[in-house]
Amino acid sequence: MRKRLQFLLALTLTFSLLLSACGGSGSEASPEPSDTEGDPGSITLHIVKRGYTDVHPPADQLWMWQKYEEISGIKVEFEELAGAAVTERKNVMLGSNDLPDAFYRIAFGTDELMKYGKQGLFIPLEELIEEHAPNLRKLLNENPDIKGAITMSDGHIYALPYVDFSKAFNSVRLYINKSWLDEDVPKTTAELREALKKVREKDDTRLGWVLETQYWTFLESFLAGSFGMGEGGAKAFGQYLYKDADGQVKTTFNDPKYRELLRYMSDLYKDGSLAQQNFTTGYDYAKWSADGASGKIGSFVWEGPGYIGKEAAEQYVGINALEGPNGDKVAGTLGPPAKGIFGFIITNKNKHPVETIKWIDYFYGEEGINFGTFGLEGETYDLVDGKPRYKEDILNYKGGVQLGAFQYVDNVYGAYYPYVEPDDELRMAARGTTVADEIKADPAELDEFAPKELWPDFVPTDEEANTTSAILTDINKYIQEMRVKFVTGKASLDTDWDGYVKTLDKMGAKEYLEIKRAQYERYLNVK
Repeated sequence: MRKRLQFLLALTLTFSLLLSACGGSGSEASPEPSDTEGDPGSITLHIVKRGYTDVHPPADQLWMWQKYEEISGIKVEFEELAGAAVTERKNVMLGSNDLPDAFYRIAFGTDELMKYGKQGLFIPLEELIEEHAPNLRKLLNENPDIKGAITMSDGHIYALPYVDFSKAFNSVRLYINKSWLDEDVPKTTAELREALKKVREKDDTRLGWVLETQYWTFLESFLAGSFGMGEGGAKAFGQYLYKDADGQVKTTFNDPKYRELLRYMSDLYKDGSLAQQNFTTGYDYAKWSADGASGKIGSFVWEGPGYIGKEAAEQYVGINALEGPNGDKVAGTLGPPAKGIFGFIITNKNKHPVETIKWIDYFYGEEGINFGTFGLEGETYDLVDGKPRYKEDILNYKGGVQLGAFQYVDNVYGAYYPYVEPDDELRMAARGTTVADEIKADPAELDEFAPKELWPDFVPTDEEANTTSAILTDINKYIQEMRVKFVTGKASLDTDWDGYVKTLDKMGAKEYLEIKRAQYERYLNVK
């Protein structure tokens, strides 16, 4: 499922406007073929892309790419890689210097972008953007946070972003089984605990919370905003960072606020609201699905309720943020608009970089955004009340509307494409639903409770990357070990906490924070 992939990619590293509400997605039309240098009709590009041929037609048979060849005048020979083959195949290409003209939606980390950029295998894109990509230029000029996210520490841009201005689909929230509640939906962490305790008192086979692992917890990331650590958003918390009320960048793992968050989770564990196996055998999706179908699950955190199953999802209501014990209430699982930074890369083998940047720039403007998601009016959608509505064969597709659209257009499944996601309202109108119905929560609350800043993954220098990698190798393992002990009561948050903090200091916690603060300052300067 697209939602599952989107969220997991965001976490392991922990949701697109267009038209007048876009705030900078760009609306200039793609250059006409006659504007390109040379004869576009004679240009053929070899592009390697992530393939999903198990669930939709191969690229050369997909409606969208056949149409775009007519529009652009450029022929593309796609080489599609299945998920399991991506890493090995791209490494072989890079190692042998047998490169395509471009990589399309192939995952590269910041370290790889820097490495191959410095080696000259990936070409810098900032001048091409400035001179030949009006939609991208407008997007970056109007959204310096996106520019900051894709600019490497050497000042170059080697890859183009996947952008989603949506708050509803760029966040996760707490879902609770409303049929189990005796009272209103909880608004505070204290009310949530009491509600889950009552559930267990009535029937101890019911689980208040189960989607956990001993190494990472979605609940923990959701609760960060209730315990004063939500500023900076999901990717900040994923780097063990947040911005405190005093304006300082701080680490979470050794912060007193984090101790209180763990204390709250320990209370849930003692109540039986956290399934015990989550801290032993870990998360088992098959068991999760079975428990959800049989009505045993009271609460979980995800982007939407559908993860628990279509029928069971109707029983759940979403909570965007809970007020914590000190009055903190921030939707800290919100991600930045630049959800991905590896959407499109041009290699040094490309003999037509100008035409290539123009080719991809189309998808960062209004026309291309619409085309990549909805297709063309009369062919894949009709206008209903001024908004696109997919054709009946898409809406009634046996695998669901999302896969139905995926039989025609490319940018609706799997995410991380080089383009800007459409406006929420248009996205949902095309499917015949609304944002509120889709997430089972009030999307307006996300504006109210959003962090003031939404950070990307900060870009390191080579030296910083080496240093933090060594530090995190030790720290990650220790944090994982100790959080399990703190939550389950095998270690005391009162008597063992100070020793835990001192051990983290010996492992390099202070140096890690200094490096991250420097990266934050560079990010601000690029913006």
